[in-house]
Amino acid sequence: MSDTSFEFTASTEFNDKDDDLLQNRSIKILLVILISIAMPLTLWALAQWTHTNSLNDLRRKLDSRMQLYSSNIVSELEKYEYLPVILARDPILKSLFEGEMLDFRIDRANRHLSAIEQIAEVSAVYVMTTQGNTVAASNWDEENSFVGKNFRFRPYFKNAMQGRTGHYFALGTTSNIPGYYLSYPIGDGDKIDGVVVVKVSVARLEEAWARAKEEVIVTDRNGVVIISGRDEWRFRTLEKLRPDLRQSLINSRQYSDAQLIPIETGRERIIDDNTKRIAIRHPLANGKDASKWEDIYIRSRPVLGTDWIVHYIFREATLRNDVINTLIIAAFAWLIAILSFLYMLQRRNMINHRLEYQERHRQTLENAAIELEHRVERRTKALSEANKRLEEEIQERHKAEDDLHRAQDELIQAGKLAALGQMAAGITHEMNQPLTAIRSYADNASVLLKRDRLNDVDSNLVQISQLCARLGKISGQLKVFSRKTPSQKEPISLVKVMADTLTLLESSSKFENTQIINNIKDPSISVLGEAIRLEQVLLNILRNALDALADKAGACIWISAHAQGTRMVIHIRDNGPGFEGDDLERIFDPFFTTKEVGKGLGLGLSISSRIIQDFGGVLKAHNHPDGGAVFTIELLQAAHG
Repeated sequence: MSDTSFEFTASTEFNDKDDDLLQNRSIKILLVILISIAMPLTLWALAQWTHTNSLNDLRRKLDSRMQLYSSNIVSELEKYEYLPVILARDPILKSLFEGEMLDFRIDRANRHLSAIEQIAEVSAVYVMTTQGNTVAASNWDEENSFVGKNFRFRPYFKNAMQGRTGHYFALGTTSNIPGYYLSYPIGDGDKIDGVVVVKVSVARLEEAWARAKEEVIVTDRNGVVIISGRDEWRFRTLEKLRPDLRQSLINSRQYSDAQLIPIETGRERIIDDNTKRIAIRHPLANGKDASKWEDIYIRSRPVLGTDWIVHYIFREATLRNDVINTLIIAAFAWLIAILSFLYMLQRRNMINHRLEYQERHRQTLENAAIELEHRVERRTKALSEANKRLEEEIQERHKAEDDLHRAQDELIQAGKLAALGQMAAGITHEMNQPLTAIRSYADNASVLLKRDRLNDVDSNLVQISQLCARLGKISGQLKVFSRKTPSQKEPISLVKVMADTLTLLESSSKFENTQIINNIKDPSISVLGEAIRLEQVLLNILRNALDALADKAGACIWISAHAQGTRMVIHIRDNGPGFEGDDLERIFDPFFTTKEVGKGLGLGLSISSRIIQDFGGVLKAHNHPDGGAVFTIELLQAAHG
């Protein structure tokens, strides 16, 4: 808002009554409407939305949890389904019904059932005759033993006598412990000699639910709560039973002495097919001393494979807390909005009153503006000088970066020279091996020529020619280090490469004192690589093994290979002294050697490792448990490359 928006003369007077917006009649009516109508309606709608949204979110979360509880029940019961069928074929239990029922057979069966109870972790296991009398039980030595008791009135006994597996949940009439009963007939063919019964306790489920502090109950087809993590729900009914059904259940003693008292309920509202809201009293409270009514939600779903229903109970108070929290936040938002509106009105009044004083002090502001212009000029001059200094610093920084780039280029060139020097030393080391072999072949050829063994001389000359060709290929490797080129991998015969390598070693004096067992015989074995470079690797490893075995009696080297997935694994083992201490971690480092000075450069294994890596393989080493060193070469099989 510019200063020209309002103009006042020196004689202007303000009418406070007209300018005070808080005294405006329209503003007062607006405030009354907001506080008495708009705010309550908004809070009510927000409460309804929050309640509905929280209920929907809770139902979605409960579906997964109830699926988990249902699965726990099914898995807990199904893992014992096989047990009575197996026990019905148990020779110890079947022997009870072979001839007279002798005491030693009953005693043996009792102890056998007791062991089964402990191993299977069930509540009880017992055997009944066709008249329903219990003749052997796992609790035979307890005070409340089932032995001698008659359970022919139980439905699981009747189902077993009809040749079917019995399933039944009941409260034990003797032990007064609830359990799930599984029964099966004992006999051959259509003849039934007796019935074996396994009682499975549901106590573990109830303990787990109690620890979770969640109200989960399971009702059977009669609507009776049979499994619950809280004692006050157990053997109560969610709905009032018909008098005849209630009396029938009490007479059958399925729930022992439980009175099957229904939970006292009031109003009820169906939320969806699986959820309803009801008002209940506390399950243990009855009559005049009952606690106040409480609204709860019950979400139900059937347990697969049974006639049971699992119910998840959650309190209306849970949703009510969400609604209350939302209403508190909304009320604060309304309060802040109204206070902000009042503040804006008050602020507007203050602005209107201050406009008069703004006119009076306009000249002062003009003077201040002039002073500000002077300050801006001074500040601009200072900024110009700072900008000039900054440009000088930028130029110095660019110069420093150029110096850094030149230093980096010099370091790269030095690295290249170092790499070429290392390779030259490695090639010298590798060429020394075939040169030694050529010398040996030449000496042998001279001796053979004097003995007029021309065929052997010709063979030696052929070997010398091949070694000379190999020297040419080795010297050609220097080009690899001048530029990065892809390795020319091709299928090569592992048998031939190994044979050529051993041929090169035959001229060595150490070779004659060492037994080499080569188990690579299958000509179909082929790997991806380069024959000459793989031969270099094998020659390096075998020469190192021969050096390690130089002074050992009974020196031996084993060579073998086997397929492992898409790779071929080559093992070269000797019975020498092996590696010491931390040498295993450094043997593939350049210029590291355990040999005496002058007997090795320490480059053989480093170069060999790089060659195998170029082939897409791995070179490893370790000590054998029986002594000696083992080198392992993993290469891609040609068939899988």
